[in-house]
Amino acid sequence: MTQTAARPQAPTLWDIAEIERDTGLGKDTLRVWERRYGFPTPLRDARGDRLYDPPQLERLLRIKRLLDLGHRPGKIVPLPLPALDHLLQTSCNAAGQPDAAAAALDHWLDLLAQGKPAALRAALQQELQRLGLSQAIEQLLAPLGQRIGQAWLADQLSIHQEHLFTETLQSVLRDAITSLDASSAALNHPPRVLLTTLPQEQHQLGLLMAECYFALGRCERIALGPRLPPSEILAAVECFQVDIVALSISLHASTREIAEQLTLLRTQLPSEIELWIGGGWTSVGRRHLPGGVHGVVNHEQVSAGLARWRAAHG
Repeated sequence: MTQTAARPQAPTLWDIAEIERDTGLGKDTLRVWERRYGFPTPLRDARGDRLYDPPQLERLLRIKRLLDLGHRPGKIVPLPLPALDHLLQTSCNAAGQPDAAAAALDHWLDLLAQGKPAALRAALQQELQRLGLSQAIEQLLAPLGQRIGQAWLADQLSIHQEHLFTETLQSVLRDAITSLDASSAALNHPPRVLLTTLPQEQHQLGLLMAECYFALGRCERIALGPRLPPSEILAAVECFQVDIVALSISLHASTREIAEQLTLLRTQLPSEIELWIGGGWTSVGRRHLPGGVHGVVNHEQVSAGLARWRAAHG
């Protein structure tokens, strides 16, 4: 039953936009869960807009963490807070079993804990110079991102520390792309690639890593950042005359929702425009890819795809 509440002056209630910002759960997702699972159960202000109280925010934060660990919404959204806490602890313990690879990354957690952004940035730059851009992404940066995510889910890192890592790494990768472009004696060549994510995908780090691969391939790139509606993707394709649309999709994305959106986008794109996707979801959801959608998850696959495209287009 819908309740009505006057919004207090103290910030103890959040509107749906604030909940989306703080949890990373989209407004449409929250509304669907409300109808399908009976949670969340927002209050309403005098205008009928949804308002969420602190217990609901806490529950939604835990649900988001479990989604990031691979749990399905139908299994966890209806659960009460104690059950979510128990499942989260169990899942984090299972995901965080120590192994040689994880142990080798722990010193990066120490850098974050020390709160020294300059030292973190310098260490990341040193590893990029030592390994080279593509190898640094695949051998260090992608595994490190997963390790940071596990540490955050297990409450070993605070939100501000996770944000520090993400922002520092993005800055280092952008500098690497700029340096790579500046060092090229020739102009970038076709294909012209548009890089973005679908509206529910908020994570930009995978998108930036993909841009690094295309920069190494000397492609013309149109980077539009995350969360672009399909209608805007289509408009950008026409505006910029792109040859390939490249989307990054993270691991926790809904398989059904992504498959439906990719099918629709592939149908609406001109047949000569290729649609490529990468990111964590691509490996686990490959069998759900619609026809005409190419999955690429590393530098080798991007390079092979570019060679194929260039051979076909002279």
